[in-house]
Order: sequence, then structure tokens, then C-alpha cells
Amino acid sequence: MPIGFQIRTRRMERGFTLAELARRAGTSAPTLHRYESGWERFELATLRRLAAALGVRLSVSLGPLPSETPESAPSRAELARHLRALFWDRPLQSRDIDEFPQWVLRRVLMFGDRAQVEASRRFYGDEAVRKAAAHREVDERTRNYWSLILGPETDDA
Repeated sequence: MPIGFQIRTRRMERGFTLAELARRAGTSAPTLHRYESGWERFELATLRRLAAALGVRLSVSLGPLPSETPESAPSRAELARHLRALFWDRPLQSRDIDEFPQWVLRRVLMFGDRAQVEASRRFYGDEAVRKAAAHREVDERTRNYWSLILGPETDDA
């Protein structure tokens, strides 16, 4: 269960508002909201204070990864639903997934979270991701990141 969901669940069980728990933990309500909304860049000191304020034990452990079974690619409609929040300027339709793959991928690479990027990679494949990342509209930092992740383009022709 994601830690942000656990924090929210414990907070609600204790009847705390965001502001009240943030005050008790010595952090801000916006930080707490980010944590509860899926933010994955946790500060360990903040997590300790949140655990203390909630009266729970914080446990961090490292262990082997579960056996990774390749997930199947999402359907066109599933991917569109999953990515819809990234398209604030024009509603994303299922047909856009096929008609405008590079537009969709560029948006996902620049603004998507890990789950959105992974679903897009499974649907489109790494070559399409590589092509989207190389586009001039993609900022240099994102372009460099994907170049490192995917490696150099190969010419098998």
C-alpha cells in the first residue's frame, strides 16, 4: 500500500484535518497534501514527525524486489483514461493515442508520473519513446534523461 495512502488513512482515522496534522508534525499542509496525493520524494525526517504525530511506528526496509512479471500493455482506452490529467489544454481522446502518438508521448515524458510513463512505454515501446524524447519541444533535461535510460539509437538498416 503506498505510503501516501497510509498517511491519509491514519489521518482520517484520527479525525485530523490536513492543517492539523501538518501543524502537529511541523510541516506544511501543501507538503502533506503532496504526500497523500502520490508524491514519491519523501523526506525521512518529515515521515518520522508524521508518524509521531499520528501515533504510529515508521518502518523502512530494503529487500529483494518481487519477481518482475512483465505487465501487459494497457488498452487504448485504459491508456487515455490514465493520461487524461496531463492534457489540460485539449481533452485527450482514445483515438489520439493512435493518431498523435508523438504528441501524447512528449507530454507524458515531460509531465507524467512514473506509472503514466511506464504504461506509455508498454503501449508504444521504447523506440517511440526515444523518438519523442529527441523532439525539439522536449526540454534538454528530459531529453538527456531518456537518452541515458534508453541508450543510443541503433540503426539496424
